[in-house]
Amino acid sequence: MLVYVFLLPLSTAAMNLDLQTYHSAVLDDQGKFKVNWMHQENTITFLLQVETLGYVGFGFSPNGAMAFSDIVIGGVIRGKPYFQDYFTDGKRALHKDPQQNFELEYAIENGTHTTLKFSRPFQTCDLHDRNITESTVRVIWAYHANDIDGTGPTYHGSNRGQKSLRLLNPKKNNFISAETSSFNFTNLDVPIPNKDTTYWCQMFKMPVLDKKHHIIKVEPLIQNGHESMVHHILVYECNRDAGDTVLEYGHECYHPNMPDVFLTCETVLYAWAIGGEGFTYPPHVGLSIGTSTDPTYVLMEVHFDNPSHQQGLIDNSGIKLYYTPHTRKYDAGVLEAGIWVSLYHMIPPGMPAFSSEGHCTVECLEEALNHENPDGINVFAVLLHAHEAGQVLRARHFRKGEEQELLAYDEAFDFNFQEFKYLEKERTILPGDNIITECQYNTQSRSTMTWGGLSTRDEMCLSFLIYYPKINLARCESIPEINEQLQFIGIKEIYKPVTSWPFIIKSPKRYNNLTFTEAMNTFQWSKKKGNSFNERVRQIPINVRCSKHESGEWAVQGMLLSPPEVKKAYRAEELPCPAQSSLSSSVSASRATSLMLAICTVLHYK
Repeated sequence: MLVYVFLLPLSTAAMNLDLQTYHSAVLDDQGKFKVNWMHQENTITFLLQVETLGYVGFGFSPNGAMAFSDIVIGGVIRGKPYFQDYFTDGKRALHKDPQQNFELEYAIENGTHTTLKFSRPFQTCDLHDRNITESTVRVIWAYHANDIDGTGPTYHGSNRGQKSLRLLNPKKNNFISAETSSFNFTNLDVPIPNKDTTYWCQMFKMPVLDKKHHIIKVEPLIQNGHESMVHHILVYECNRDAGDTVLEYGHECYHPNMPDVFLTCETVLYAWAIGGEGFTYPPHVGLSIGTSTDPTYVLMEVHFDNPSHQQGLIDNSGIKLYYTPHTRKYDAGVLEAGIWVSLYHMIPPGMPAFSSEGHCTVECLEEALNHENPDGINVFAVLLHAHEAGQVLRARHFRKGEEQELLAYDEAFDFNFQEFKYLEKERTILPGDNIITECQYNTQSRSTMTWGGLSTRDEMCLSFLIYYPKINLARCESIPEINEQLQFIGIKEIYKPVTSWPFIIKSPKRYNNLTFTEAMNTFQWSKKKGNSFNERVRQIPINVRCSKHESGEWAVQGMLLSPPEVKKAYRAEELPCPAQSSLSSSVSASRATSLMLAICTVLHYK
């Protein structure tokens, strides 16, 4: 049954006012399909504006494809709106959903566009619907020049696509006055090498100011056509005595011939990753510049991902920073937490779900916070970061051993879409707390080990916590102790002193003269052995990284500690839903029931 509603008169001004409280995204390259959305309590509302006078399709997919998707199709024909809730099966066949959980508010056409506004609960308890959570959502879209006829929608052809979005990110005021000053850090005709992975570094000097200012917004400036190639951009604070001569040229990062001064740039000031938008600081916080203790020189690191080894590419990507003399109450800081990027981070091949944990330990946080600010720091945004094998990411918060609500999570991580999660409520991190960054990987398609490293085919497990007030703590990370990892495959002794990297195995004989990476790849991995290794690696001692700004270290840096026991796992969980047969098939009953059932999703302890 098609669902019809009476169309109430709407002025253009009213619609524009409507959108001021909405998130928005353009889903296609031509700018023809725009989605706006907002959420309140347990309901999300969408407003689609599509350049067509035919039907419009919109939905949620498990992986960006049509199979097992939750879809609505609507439009206006002969002045009357139509709107229908559908789902697809494993063969991508379209079926009408007997339980209608989307509520159409209006559908209108002008001479060029169709506009649909509709809403639904986050969770409907309909087996054919996909729940909407704080995780990444794969949105799928389609449209056609013709409306639906009696036989159903005509195939949309190439007018379709998918895009990842964080639908439940809190709405932030991104407005910046046209008079707000700004400056850019951009590559200058950087040749992208025709190799898989390149990290390019360029140093810049901050503007010379006569007093303290605050950076209040940062935007990525990605060169057209390079959106899939510029994987991430990091901006680091460097030694204040670097000197202007370092500004004359860029160089490949982590290269033996790079300038030594690059090694002094360790504290992250800003992080952006592929698919993300700009970052706007809340009204009471800004990134301080212009004082004697603020950065004079910064290093911008751009990660180019070029798996097809394209040649002759020239890049001018970078970032734009908006700043103001009207300073806010607090200075912002960035804390990098998770797994210390190293070959000691190992993930066996053929694993559907291998979990790694990076520890920001009680010892590190206690030392730094008690010295810097015993009242703690307030986290207001988190960026979770992994590479291609990443599937599920979580930033977990503990206080005196008891797990708190998750800082951030993504149960459907998309490597090509990494966006800051603004926290609905700021979270205070106190002395005695600890943070675990947990990453679950899928390596089923891989035949060799996956290592911690810089390439997108390597892995990382990081969470960047944006907080205030700024303290002298740059990194709070860990890495599993290497010897006990190697003992799992039977390695007994290495050659000492260590004179090469990766270091060489001495015994047993079957691994003699192999590097430890070659030995790990020689081992005959299976899913069972991989699970046993996973259990072992989460229990063995960890090396602590607890570093200050400008290459300093806290006393606990390098300590070998046992990882904390985790008794409870805090995660998103669905409570049982009522029997589907008890739901009325009528539109009015399904709408009322949907609102009532929206409370089914809660976060709780397992």
